[in-house]
Order: sequence, then C-alpha cells, then structure tokens
Amino acid sequence: MKKPFFMQPLFSCVIILLLICISAIPITGKHVSLSVVNENTPHLFPPEGNATIPDCAEIGDLVLIDFWVDQSNLWKRPGLYNEHGAIYIGNNTLIEANGLVRYRNYSRFHDYAKNLVILRVKSANESQRHAAVAWAERRIGFAYQVFFDFPWFGLKIADTNRSFPTANELYCMELLWAAYYAQGIDIDRNGWKFPFWVNGNDIIYDDDIEIIYQEVNDSTEIVKPYKGIYLGDRKIVYFPYFTMVFGAIDIEVNTSNSKVTSVDFYIDNVYKSTDTSPPYTWRWDEKGSGEKTITAVARDESGHEYLARLKVHKYI
Repeated sequence: MKKPFFMQPLFSCVIILLLICISAIPITGKHVSLSVVNENTPHLFPPEGNATIPDCAEIGDLVLIDFWVDQSNLWKRPGLYNEHGAIYIGNNTLIEANGLVRYRNYSRFHDYAKNLVILRVKSANESQRHAAVAWAERRIGFAYQVFFDFPWFGLKIADTNRSFPTANELYCMELLWAAYYAQGIDIDRNGWKFPFWVNGNDIIYDDDIEIIYQEVNDSTEIVKPYKGIYLGDRKIVYFPYFTMVFGAIDIEVNTSNSKVTSVDFYIDNVYKSTDTSPPYTWRWDEKGSGEKTITAVARDESGHEYLARLKVHKYI
C-alpha cells in the first residue's frame, strides 16, 4: 500500500529539521517606534525637515506611512502605506498610537515616512470627522496594544470601556478604525470577519475611503521569500517573526516605480545577478546553512537606486 504523503521519509526528515531550526531561533521581533527608528536603519535615512501637511488635508483625514526600515522588521508589511497611521486634528498635528496614544507633530511624523498617503473618509460629513477627532483626543494617554502579542494579537475593540484585557489598549490602525466606528462608519473592508483585526490595507481599500494625496520615495520590496517558512520554492506557512527557506527558491522583487530598469541581487553583500525586466527574479539555488541577508538594489533610468533588504534563515 502506498504511504500517505506525510509519511514519506524525506518529508518527515524535513519537518523534523524544520522544528529543530525553529526551536533554535529566538522569537524576539523588534517593534517599530518612531522613537527608535534612526539614522542607523538599513536604508538611507532622510534628514529631519520642517514639513507641513499638504493644503488638501482636512481635520479627520488619516495619514498612513511606511517606515525607513529593513524588511526583516516585525512591523514591516508588503505593499504601500500600511505600517503606521495617524489621524489629523488640525494645526499640523496628528494623533497616533505609538508607545501610547499621543499627539505627534506632522513634521516629525513625516521624517520617518518612506512612503505616505493621506486618506479621507468620504462617507463622513464634517460633523462626523470632527467627532472622530474628538473621540481620538479623549484616548490620549491610553496604553499601546502590541499587534503581535499572544494571545489577543490585533483583536480590534471599538468600546474602550468594555471589560476585556485589551479594550483600553489601542494599536495605530485600530485607533483610526475605532474613531470612525464610533460615528457609525466602519472603515475596515473586512468588517467583522475573522481574524477580527484591522491593518493598513484594510483601511486603504475600504469603500468609505478615498486617496487625496500620495508620496512614494521607494516602493522596492522583496516579496518572495517573505515572512514565512518556504519548502521547495513554496510558502507552507506564514510566520511574522522571521523568514526561513529550505532548498532553492526564486527571489522576487516588486516595485511600483515604472522608471526602474533593473534589479541587482546580493547575498551577504556579494553580488549574484541582475534582472532587467519585471517581474524581477533570481533563482537562489546555492546550498547554505544559517542566517543570510538578501539585498535587492533597483535602478531607474536616471541612475537612482532603491534598496530592499531581508534577513532569512537558509538551509539545504
């Protein structure tokens, strides 16, 4: 009788090796905070400026950004504008949940933004937008909810007075969602579907939202491998804390910059290959063991460079 797939000796050995490797890696993902992202981050960090929010912005608008950080960071997510968010309250000032719920000057907020978008809740009237801001201001000083912490993770709760362990704790996107949910507007495109959390993409692509302003400084991203465990060039499970690869894999790089003409691939700062047409890929079939750093450098027609970097654990 033919053995089931999961009983095949090779597969069983790989699973055992996988469990051993996972147990050897400390799960200590570093949380991004505007107070800790600095000039030592892997990307070139822009100098501090004196940015003022664009004239198109109105009270109650939402500002979402990507950080200038390595893709290995726990909070780094694929796609644009979905790593941190705040609500505009006027006078070049935002309210964010970052460490705690607090005020943040737009100029300082902008300093940490690699990419930035300003969103408007188009289904809200002026009264509702001001009420959403007032709701957020009443939460100043509330504790921060760490999205990846067991057992509640990013569970969203609109009623901060509810008797529940994380009811009076807010993460950045939850703050924006709850401020408008309290006004009868649900800006989470998933509604109340499992897993009951809200991220940047859920807000950006909701039907109640319109984009009124965008800044893109660097959209280069390694999209494969990325945050998960890969076996035979396939992701077998998502895992936010690290990326692990068994065997050969096609490294894929994405960019929304139509002026990019090539992408160079490096492993541990050693040049490996160049691809000159999208989708930008390179077959990584070198045998190895341990932590490796993938670096992708995109170049546009004017010679500008855009960098993405990801630490992975490579085996076999």
